[in-house]
Amino acid sequence: MGKAAKPAVAATVAAAVDSAAVQRKLEPIYEMVDSRNHKAALKAIAQLLTKHPSAQIGRVLKGIVLQRTGKEAEGLQLCEEVRLEGTNDDTVLNTLALFYKNTGRRAESLAMYEAAADKAPKNVDHLLVLFAAYARDFVFVKQQQCAMKLYRLTNDPKHIMWAVCSMLLQSRDADAAAAAAAISIDAAAAVSVPVPPSAMLQLAAGMCVKLEAAGAIDNREALLVYARVLRESGRGLKALELLAGALGERCVPMLAERLSLCAIQAAALGMSLEAATYWRRVLELAPDDWVAMSAALDIAMPGTIPSVARKPLAPAGGAWACPSAHTEGGVTTGAGGSHLTSAPRIQSVEAVAAGATLVAELRAAADAAGGAHQAGRGAYLLTVEFAWRQQQLREGRVPGAGADAA
Repeated sequence: MGKAAKPAVAATVAAAVDSAAVQRKLEPIYEMVDSRNHKAALKAIAQLLTKHPSAQIGRVLKGIVLQRTGKEAEGLQLCEEVRLEGTNDDTVLNTLALFYKNTGRRAESLAMYEAAADKAPKNVDHLLVLFAAYARDFVFVKQQQCAMKLYRLTNDPKHIMWAVCSMLLQSRDADAAAAAAAISIDAAAAVSVPVPPSAMLQLAAGMCVKLEAAGAIDNREALLVYARVLRESGRGLKALELLAGALGERCVPMLAERLSLCAIQAAALGMSLEAATYWRRVLELAPDDWVAMSAALDIAMPGTIPSVARKPLAPAGGAWACPSAHTEGGVTTGAGGSHLTSAPRIQSVEAVAAGATLVAELRAAADAAGGAHQAGRGAYLLTVEFAWRQQQLREGRVPGAGADAA
């Protein structure tokens, strides 16, 4: 037994010595590569590979130097040989990833990380890098599977939320979800059954409900994702209750922010009176909040356009970008205002009266708080905003508005 163990111990010691020798030779090579001393770097790498021909890091570094000197094909051949051999060495993986990044080969980089994760399925670091690689390549189904593998290894609820975000992204594109999504998240037993976006969102909502029951929704980001999933799955009222309830208070401790999120959600549900009430509560806490004032005026005078165009108010968890947001011409839809309310159109006389009442009440509150020096100038500038919108009603520039707005 002891005799059989000696060769194994000797091999281990020899490997350790060999690794240390390689590491000593690598330090000056790194400096040469970083300083772009390509000729000296190639000479040093050749000496390293003469003594240690199987050293993967040496071949990858040579590939990087060759690529920088215009011999990309030769460098690629070396790096591909290393990738196909497979490795779990973090230094080799990171250096190889640098080569693929510099040459724009994301597919090879992704395949490398997948092979490393398959070779060491319980290596959390490799799975984390693989998750990020899937995100960069928009492979949301596999990203979801990877997040669940991480959860099984770490039991960290944040990885469940990563999977939920992946499911949200899958639901964004109905065609992609129908073609690629799978109900099973176990890669070894995955069944390629197309899942419609509605079912995907319901599944994500169910996962969030379980996290809430386990007390794992305990931070702002998790709460906002939860609210987003509820909203996207058609349970907007539940999302409003979540934001306004004890869990929302615990995860979003800043009251003004939480009330703003509640106001936006209520307006999106067509609950104009509730939304106006939330905005008024925001203004009690932040009397100079122009966004809250303008949003409250949107509700009081529906259909009118703000004097200064502003971005739509973002609901809890955000919203998908407008399809034209990243085009050369920019966003081309909408009139530039922020009308996240489905309040019915009212007669212009009533709209003017409601707007005038709002402006008067906010100005009186500002006076009581000490005027512009204490409460800010917003409530006083709102008079100008009101006049702008009143003029729209007078001129009939608001659909459904009559000429009785004088």
